Amino acid sequence: MDEASIGETITIDAQIAALKKGMERLKRLNRLQRSLTAPVTKLPVELLGYIFDFYVEMQETPWLLVLVSPLWRRIALSMSRLWRYIWVTNGTRIGNQREWDVGGDIGRVTSVGLYTKCVTEAELVQVLALSGAVSLHVYLTLRKHRDRREQSIDNDLLSQLLGSPTSNRIEEIHLLIGGSDDFLPAPLSFYIETSYPRLKSLTIGNEGSPWDTNFIRKILSSSELSSVKFNSAIPWEIALPLRWTSVRHLILPPYGLTMHTFNALCIKIQNIQTLKAIPSGWPNESTPQMTFKLLEELDIRCETNHIHHLNLPSLTKLNLTALKGLIPNVYPSWALPVLSEFRASLTSEEIAKFLPSITMPKLHTLTLDILGSLLEPFPAVTYPTVRSIDLTCLASANYVTDALNAVPNSRKVVLSLYDSSDEIVWEILTRLTDTTHMVSPMAIEVHFVTQEKCLSIPNASILSLFRSCVAGRKAISHRPFKIVFTTSSPDTGRISTEIFS
Repeated sequence: MDEASIGETITIDAQIAALKKGMERLKRLNRLQRSLTAPVTKLPVELLGYIFDFYVEMQETPWLLVLVSPLWRRIALSMSRLWRYIWVTNGTRIGNQREWDVGGDIGRVTSVGLYTKCVTEAELVQVLALSGAVSLHVYLTLRKHRDRREQSIDNDLLSQLLGSPTSNRIEEIHLLIGGSDDFLPAPLSFYIETSYPRLKSLTIGNEGSPWDTNFIRKILSSSELSSVKFNSAIPWEIALPLRWTSVRHLILPPYGLTMHTFNALCIKIQNIQTLKAIPSGWPNESTPQMTFKLLEELDIRCETNHIHHLNLPSLTKLNLTALKGLIPNVYPSWALPVLSEFRASLTSEEIAKFLPSITMPKLHTLTLDILGSLLEPFPAVTYPTVRSIDLTCLASANYVTDALNAVPNSRKVVLSLYDSSDEIVWEILTRLTDTTHMVSPMAIEVHFVTQEKCLSIPNASILSLFRSCVAGRKAISHRPFKIVFTTSSPDTGRISTEIFS
């Protein structure tokens, strides 16, 4: 190819590139024109504000709104509450972060969900200016990295975030310190001039470095603090003496909390509404009599002879796992006036003696896991308000019958029977259709869960048996009725389910 041909080819390629660039520009202008004339642009500014609020509350970044159109940009940047979510870190990368080039005076920004990531003081000042005077939700993640240049954090950045006046605006803070804190310019308490007057929610965790006790003292002294979550142990000798009266929701650390300390803490938090990750063994013999007048849910592992130490007038859900201990012949009476859901793992002896001591006039759902052999019969109790019972135990037709008779108005019955047999299944099915003494007369759904190896009846006989039971029950009660039969094979792990209706 001669030089003239080469020059002509280059010219044509340049023209093609220019045409492509022009087409892309026309496409962008076309998209912009469509966006400017779209019906959504005719919505009132107030309505768009509500939509933007909803969008961000769905864990989406407000920076995307800024890029849609000049109108949306003006509206979004004028809404202070969209920019209240700030993530300050010394890490260069957070899992789901995204980068945006929003142009103008702002330039490039990074988001993590609805949070704006800040690693420099300038970035923090910029987002603080956008957020106006609204309360702030802050993530502060400080991790030690192999590369000390990467892990360094600006002293002015921490001062701007933790010091006044920003500290007066923080409503929620999540703090995680990873590894040794020797990369910090100063202890965290250095940046805090006073407690946080607006702070309502606090989540703190520490992965290996000693806590700055002055920081713990200051941040837990906030008068409005109502929600606290500990992801790691804290120095309770510092935290325990502080005010806890405003705290309504508390998630305890996974370790480092002794029973003595927890009993002392409970005396201070008797207005608590949510209490999670309770130490195993509480309440114990040292737990004083106390009333949690607002507590609605409780999940505990303890000896049943100590549970009456708790007065729980507002409890609606209780999950109790009994620890081995003394089983008295007579338990003190225990009232749960509004309990609707009771789940318990107990021995048959505890069921026989402990269950009759509990008053549960509003009980709706009863789940019992009977541990070990059935040494004691099911007690003569009645819960007429129960609509669903889930019973797991050794297969015994008499025990199952007594348990079902305790909940005569139950609509749903689940029976998980281990070491079952064809005779026991047959007996229970017979009692479900007995016109003289029908078991669970109001039930419309019964689930059987057992193991394949426990049944010797051929599968066809089982199917016929269940069909006959369903037909007989419908004929007697004149209402819908179905049986769900699930078998599992311990050898193969195979689970099979048959529905008869």
